[in-house]
Amino acid sequence: MPTWATTTGHTRAARGRLGAMLQHARRPLRLRWLRLALAVGLTGCVSGPPTLPPAVPDLVAVNEALGDPYGGRFPLEEALAGLPTEGTLYANLVTDEGEIECTLDLIHAPLTVANFVGLARGLRPYRGDDDQWHTEPFYEGLPFHRAVDGQFVQTGRRGKQATGGFLIQDEISYGDSFDRGGVLAMANTGIEHSGSAQFFVTTGPASHLEEAHTIFGGCDGEAVARTIERKVLAGGAPPMLLRVEITRR
Repeated sequence: MPTWATTTGHTRAARGRLGAMLQHARRPLRLRWLRLALAVGLTGCVSGPPTLPPAVPDLVAVNEALGDPYGGRFPLEEALAGLPTEGTLYANLVTDEGEIECTLDLIHAPLTVANFVGLARGLRPYRGDDDQWHTEPFYEGLPFHRAVDGQFVQTGRRGKQATGGFLIQDEISYGDSFDRGGVLAMANTGIEHSGSAQFFVTTGPASHLEEAHTIFGGCDGEAVARTIERKVLAGGAPPMLLRVEITRR
C-alpha cells in the first residue's frame, strides 16, 4: 500500500486531536463512476464550481494545530487562479525518463485536486525542513522514492518531511477502481484522512488499493511509469520528478 512515514513537526495538540479523530469509523462512501465520467469526457471539465465535501471538524482542528493557514482545505478558486475558466484540467508530470500526462478529476475529488494543483503551481503553502511555510512549486526535483513491482510508483516526498505540513480529507467512493495502470491517487498512512502531498501512479491492476486511496485522475505515459518503476526497484540513483505542469484546455 502506498504510504508515508510519520515525521517530526506535529504538535502535541495535533497528535491528540488526530488520535481522537481516528477512533471514528470511516465515513460512508459516495457513489462515483469515474470510468463513465472519463468515457463521456466530463472528468476535469465542469460547467460550474464542483461541490466540495463537508468539512471534517476534527481534521480541520488537527490542521489548524499544525499551523496550516487553510485548515487542510485549500480553496479550488485559488488553485485555479489565472487558468482558463473552462476546459479539462491536466497535470503533465515531467520526469527525467519522459512525460506522463494526467487528466485531473475535478468532479469527484475537488479538494484533492485543489491541493495538488496549488502545490504544483506554488500557490498552496507547505512546511519545509526549516519548519517554515513556503509558497513555491512543491513538485520540483523530487525523487520517485518507492515502487512496488507491477503496481505503482510513488513520489512527492520533499526533504525530510513526509507531508506538506498538513493532512487532507479523503474523497473515496464506492466504484473507485484500480483495475489498470495509469490511475493517479494519493498516498497515505493507511488510516483515514492521512494524505498530504505524496501521490502515486499505478503501473498495473491493484485492486487491493480500492476504498483506501483517493483517486484524483488518470494518466497516459504508462511506459514511462513502468520505466521509472524498474529503475526504482533496481536501486541506485532514483528517477526524478522534475516538475508538474498544470494546464486547462
